[in-house]
Formats: sequence, structure tokens, C-alpha cells
Amino acid sequence: MIPRREFLRRACVFTGLALCGSSASYARSAREAIQSAIAFLTAKQSADGAWRSNHYAAFRDGDTLTPLVLWALETAGDSPASSAIARGRRWLERLTDKQAKLTEPWTNLRYPLFTSAYSAQFLAIVGDRGRASFWADMVERLRIEEALGWLAEDPACGAWSDSPSPPVLPEGAHPVPDMLAPNVSATVLALRALVATGRQSRCPSAMPFLEQCQNYSPEATNPFDDGGFFFAMDDPIRNKAGVAGTDAKKRLRFRSYGGATCDGLIGLHACGLSHDHPRRLATANWLKRNVRGMEHAGAWPASRGSAQESLAFYYAQALAEAMIIVPNEDRPWATGQGNALAHDVVRRQDDDGSWTGRTPDSCEDDPILATAFAVRALAPPMLFG
Repeated sequence: MIPRREFLRRACVFTGLALCGSSASYARSAREAIQSAIAFLTAKQSADGAWRSNHYAAFRDGDTLTPLVLWALETAGDSPASSAIARGRRWLERLTDKQAKLTEPWTNLRYPLFTSAYSAQFLAIVGDRGRASFWADMVERLRIEEALGWLAEDPACGAWSDSPSPPVLPEGAHPVPDMLAPNVSATVLALRALVATGRQSRCPSAMPFLEQCQNYSPEATNPFDDGGFFFAMDDPIRNKAGVAGTDAKKRLRFRSYGGATCDGLIGLHACGLSHDHPRRLATANWLKRNVRGMEHAGAWPASRGSAQESLAFYYAQALAEAMIIVPNEDRPWATGQGNALAHDVVRRQDDDGSWTGRTPDSCEDDPILATAFAVRALAPPMLFG
């Protein structure tokens, strides 16, 4: 947990949600929105304490949504959620103890990295160090490493993919299958779990991959090098904002976009880069030029409009966290944009207290998933010590 003084400072920096100055009206509406969301999420909790989807079969076992919802509710800090959190925690404890008995504990989990990373963060916050450590161990076992068949000089080493088991690279595999190829979202999710469990020293080995996914050069003379991030190397499909063009070295370049850039800033922070490091400054400057409330930032072509909208709530929660780690001189800007973000998120809340994405891509049309992310976008971030 972070010290109370630091928590209050961050709450004031981010959107005024702690009644800071002229942002009091945003704070009240955001708090009311969070309380309505808690009522919705509590109503959707299964009798055994888990959260399950009515939309996606892959989310019906409880192991995917439950850790995410617990993480969101716990960090929201509202006592009305305490009973739901307690029942959910007992469910997660049973799952943890069950998986801990397995030689391959990722077995029977739909999205092992997602489950492991959010479980580690939640259990670390509530002080269950033993179980949090188990999930952090699994995060580390899912990491791309030379021992799994990858070349030591490959920038993928040290990063994470969406693989449902340790990402063993088949001999001669080319191109690398999407499920094994690293991406910024998975990598930063893993880094957050390591930070939450006190394993910051294990983070910097992800830097070679993060550097490859940042449109950056020290000279900044190339128009493609705007300081932002994209999702994955050499992947025109999964880089949701698409291809930007070909540079002077005949390399295919990808557009920077908001979700990846917020993740990138969080990742650079987790890896120990200082506020004044050129890469962090370039990332913060991209955000300053492009962020406009909840609208997913970036130069999105019209053909990618559905992809832009598909990550609305994931982007909102990542932006909320990014706002608290921008350089000190950018605090006034961060406060203003945080207010705009909170305003936009609250406006999109449905009458039943939930949020729902407008497109099926990225599964944000599941209201439990979208609502958990929206709660995190409105609650004062407190993940980094």
C-alpha cells in the first residue's frame, strides 16, 4: 500500500476526485457513479462469490472476471462493496489454493496471465502476501525467455504474450504465432503485478521490447517518431490504429494510439525510468498533444473506427493511471484532462449503474468487464508505490 499522504496527493492530481478545488462537482458525480456501479456489480455476483459473464462463454468460469472486479472494487474504496469483496475474496482464495497444487497451474484457466496479474494485484492490496506471491510466480513463468527457445538477443525476451502456457517457441517458427508474440498490453499487465508484489527488480528486462514498440528516436527528426506507442512489433492487424507508412529505412511503421501509449508510459515507469528520461518525456508529450477526454487518442483512420471504440474503457482506466505519472510540470494539464475523462465516463453510464462498450471487439460489450474498467477510470489510482 502507498502512504496516505501520497494517496491523497494522487487523488488530487487525478481529476479532483477527492474534492480538490473547482473539481468538486466532478468528484460528487464520479462518487455517485462509482456507488451505482458497485450496486450493479454486487447484483451480478454469483452465489459462490465469483463474477461470470452472460455474454461470453470464455468468461463463465469466474477465473477471468472475478480478479478484475475484486481489484476494481477494492481500489474504489467504498464500504458498500465490503461484503461482495469478502465473498469474492473467499472464492479467489479457493481458486488459488486449488491451482497451487498443480505442477502446471495455468491449467484450466482461460486467460492465465489476466487471472494471475489481477489476482496478484488484488491479493497484494489486501495483504495476502503468500497467495499474491503464488500468482506473481505464475506471471513470471509465463514470461518469454531464452530457456523457452527464444534467442537471447530477441527483444521479445523479457516481455509477455497472450499465451495460455509458458510460451515455448517451436523450432523454426516463422512468423511467430500471434498467441506467442509479445504485446504491450500483456507486458504492462504483468509488470504491474510484479510491482504490486515488490518485484520491481524483475521489470527492467522488459525494456528491449517496450523500446521496440515506441515510435521514438533521440533526434525526433523522423515524422513517424512521435513518442507514442503501438501494440506489437510487425503486426498490422493487432496494431489497432493501423499502418502509418514506410520510413526511410524501408521499415513498416505503425500509428501510435492512446491505449498502447498509456500502457507504454506505465511500463516505462515500472521499469524504473525517471520522470525526466527522454523516452518518458516523449511519451508524456504525445499524450499532451493527443488526449481529449475519453475519446481514444491517436490519428485513427476512418476504417479503424470500430477498433478505436472497442477499447474505450480499457483506454479510460489506463489513461487514469497514466495521468498520475506524468512529469510534475504537466500536473495542471493532467488535472484538466482527468476532469474531462471523468466527465465523459460518467456521461456514458447506463441507468442500472453499468457501462457497456458499443462494439463487440475486445469484449467490452460485456457490462461486467466494461464496468470494472470504468470504476478504475473514476477511482483515484493507487497501484504504484
